[in-house]
Amino acid sequence: MIRMMIVDDEPIERIALHKIMAESSLDIEVVGEASNGREAIEAAARLQPDLITMDIKMPGINGLQAIEKIREANDSIKFIIVTAFDTFEFAQQAIRLGVYDYMLKPSRISVVLETIGKVVNEIKNTQIERQKRSSEKHRLQKMMPMVEADIVEQLLFDYVPSAYLSEMMDLLGFPSVKSGFVVNVQFTHAMAGGGQPAELEELYSKLIQQIHDSSITCWVGKMSGKQVQLIVFMDGELSYRAQAVGLARNLIQALNRRNDYRLFIGVGGQCQDVREMRRSYHEALLASIDSSLPVHYCLYEDVPHADNQVDRSLTIELEKNVLDEVRCGKWESAGEQVAKIIDVFEGVGQRIDMAQQRVFELLVNVTKLLQEMGIDVNKPYFRYQTTSYTQLKAETRYLIHQLVEVREAESDLLQTMKQYIRKYAHEDLSLERIAAIVNRNPFYVSKLFKEHFGMNYIDYLTEYRIEMAKQLMQESDKSLKEITFEVGYHDPNYFSRVFKKLVGHSPTDYRKMLIRPTIKK
Repeated sequence: MIRMMIVDDEPIERIALHKIMAESSLDIEVVGEASNGREAIEAAARLQPDLITMDIKMPGINGLQAIEKIREANDSIKFIIVTAFDTFEFAQQAIRLGVYDYMLKPSRISVVLETIGKVVNEIKNTQIERQKRSSEKHRLQKMMPMVEADIVEQLLFDYVPSAYLSEMMDLLGFPSVKSGFVVNVQFTHAMAGGGQPAELEELYSKLIQQIHDSSITCWVGKMSGKQVQLIVFMDGELSYRAQAVGLARNLIQALNRRNDYRLFIGVGGQCQDVREMRRSYHEALLASIDSSLPVHYCLYEDVPHADNQVDRSLTIELEKNVLDEVRCGKWESAGEQVAKIIDVFEGVGQRIDMAQQRVFELLVNVTKLLQEMGIDVNKPYFRYQTTSYTQLKAETRYLIHQLVEVREAESDLLQTMKQYIRKYAHEDLSLERIAAIVNRNPFYVSKLFKEHFGMNYIDYLTEYRIEMAKQLMQESDKSLKEITFEVGYHDPNYFSRVFKKLVGHSPTDYRKMLIRPTIKK
């Protein structure tokens, strides 16, 4: 309902207009009246009306002066001037003040209703548009963290970049300085294997809130393997070290020892461009290896670097073999190749923490390969820092076994969905219904179809329905209308258009092509 206020120094005019509004069908509530400009200014501030009818000639502050003052406090209020003086001077001032319309005294009731009715419609349209913008802004705000996390994942883990990566980054908006560094936030429960997923979700929410409250300019990745990565942008007023240490201490003070979780933060080196952050990410992981430090954080530049690094050429062929075996599905052979790489590290005296990091990088590449093949897997985080090569081999076998299980489970998932679609393709088969059958979210199922079949879910369903229709045309005498409904369509004309688009012929022409005349000898 539109809130209206009447301003006029003549009581009879106010009473008459109030009565007209009360008896009209306009969606208006008269929330107040004023007899002069000063009262109008005070009442408008108190009542916050949507529309004010304003007399011009009033003692003291006149109507135009009152409008000017009211608009200074609230420029969304619409004004209709009510005056007995139809002069050019008043019209000029009214236009300058943004007055919507005016009425001359006296006016017929029909004119009053028509004039006010136009303003009411304008106000309602403005309110609808404002609500729409507010709703869109709210949806965008809810979507932004997901976009942010997706960008972090693509930039840091070197997954196949989305074609819309640049657009997504533009959507988030770059800070004035694009240089920055990566922070790896690692949560460890006081008891091995302890903690509940809900507790981690709560910690993740508190982390995001703490970053927001601290006005830190950064992008937050997803919680994965009890770790979260942040891409932190440089604050022009602070040095890299001052900003990194300050951020680490801030987060540790706010989040450490919540729900029996202990926080440790590894900080990678500074990069000059956001697309180079993968290097900083690897450095942040190295800085996270020794989580026993009493300060609960470590900068990569403070990590001691050993001189006995393994020459990359010693393992590059073995690493290539690992990827080739995974591509062919030969997991046992791939595991043997990884074990050989670990043997090389041990043989040259590579530090165990550096060897673990190199194996981790290899497994990340395996994960990337699996995702390129359409298999959705999480990053293979080590559960703890190994202290011997025997432990490293055992933990690596465990991670490879997890990858194998995911691949096999996803293969079963696709098979289940295919069988369900073939069984119920004739029904209203939505993506949400398919996702519920395999207990996955629709976005994940859509992504799975796209990666495995090279098409989205609806295209896959459509192709199967058309194949069913072609088979029915060949094997039965059913009418095209009957076939339309049997394969899951409700409109024969729509079915005909879809059929022709995929087959190249209309259903009628296609059926004629199936009929072959008998050749007499």
